[in-house]
Amino acid sequence: MTSPSIRFRHLPVPSGLSVAIAIMLAGWLATGATPQVKAQPVTSAGDTLSLTLEAALQKARAESFPVRDAEAQHRARRAQKRQSLAVFFPRISAAEEGATTTDPLNAFGFKLRQETVTQADFAPTTLNDPERIDNFTTRVQVEQPLVNLDGLFDRRAASSAVKAAAKQTERTREVVAFQVKKGYFGLVLAREQLEVIDEALNAARKNAQQSEDLFDEGMITRADVLAARVRVLDLESRRTDAVARFRSASDQLRFLLGVKERVHVQATDSLTQEAPPQDTLTAATANRHRSDMQALRLRADAARAQVRARWMAFVPRLNARGTYAWNDDTAFGTDAAGYTVGASLTWSLFDGFQQIGKAQQAEAELQRADIALQRQSLQNEVDITEAQRNLMAARQRIKQAEAAVEQAEESLRIRSDRYAEGLERTSDLLQAEATLAERRLAHLQALYQHNVTLYRLELLTERTLTR
Repeated sequence: MTSPSIRFRHLPVPSGLSVAIAIMLAGWLATGATPQVKAQPVTSAGDTLSLTLEAALQKARAESFPVRDAEAQHRARRAQKRQSLAVFFPRISAAEEGATTTDPLNAFGFKLRQETVTQADFAPTTLNDPERIDNFTTRVQVEQPLVNLDGLFDRRAASSAVKAAAKQTERTREVVAFQVKKGYFGLVLAREQLEVIDEALNAARKNAQQSEDLFDEGMITRADVLAARVRVLDLESRRTDAVARFRSASDQLRFLLGVKERVHVQATDSLTQEAPPQDTLTAATANRHRSDMQALRLRADAARAQVRARWMAFVPRLNARGTYAWNDDTAFGTDAAGYTVGASLTWSLFDGFQQIGKAQQAEAELQRADIALQRQSLQNEVDITEAQRNLMAARQRIKQAEAAVEQAEESLRIRSDRYAEGLERTSDLLQAEATLAERRLAHLQALYQHNVTLYRLELLTERTLTR
């Protein structure tokens, strides 16, 4: 729904401004012609990025900082899950070791490994006082997990964490979409508010000129002329503030979109009333299907698997190991080779309460995950009910604002006709024009608040309710 088309011809001096101040400002206003008003801040074409709402949403989904951060977290969780493959795949390592010794036991052992023992090496003198011997061992070792129940549950927890991160990324995109819609139409609101002030300023300047003519004809007093001039000064000040808000809104939207270049973002859409949702929206549906709620449930699943993993650490582990080694008196030599194959069954009986503490910590984390899920479910019920209530109130405010604009427009039309005939006071005309301007701005604000409330309801339910 578009706002009514309204034309300004005059705007008033703010109530409470004394005639004395007006007289002081009149001399300044009379020194030169007032400058022309621009429709909106202008930047060079190369420094402007014009976007529709859909284009802004697409850019935010791809380049905004929160989305990129969530995607990085998702990749990190996938990498953690990949680490858990160690419970199935072998560990393969290679090593090169070198040593030199005259120790009788080690010297004889090195010769055995190098397969160089002779009959002379068994002589008591040689055994008791061997010559120095060098030994280099090239070793390849393979360790294969066979039964590691705690590792299996760790992998299950990692899998749930990956799914939770994916759902959280979806939620982040929804949150960013809401922020972009809010920021985009905040920029549109600032632009259209500036247009209202520009139109009012043009009308005030015409009114100031008209008051000069009427004063020359003796139809109004000098104080009326000064009041009209001061109104121009007041609107110029308000326009400066509006331009600052407009540019700040542009910068904020640029940040939301992740645009690093210093460009001026312009919104090409207009501010219209979004149609109300037709479907019934319930918190129960949102709690079942909303991506962040699914992420919370998956995190609880991951915490539950972690609890089982920590207690399963008390179950014995079965692993196989194989080693193939070459021994020689030169590095990386392969004159003598041998292998060793075996299996180990290990059982951690007591480690100073370390494992018990980890299990209890995992149980506490599971409790926290369950509490977070319950808390968010209740929070959703409160938020959705509040948003629906606010949406109904926002629709009522729009209707009231539209009626107020229509009434103010008609009042201004009547007073303008009477003023042209000298039947209306200048102050009454200025007050009517000010009322119309404020009500137009209030109508724009009501439209914006209505749409933002509807966008928030979309976020809370993760359902498309608007275009």
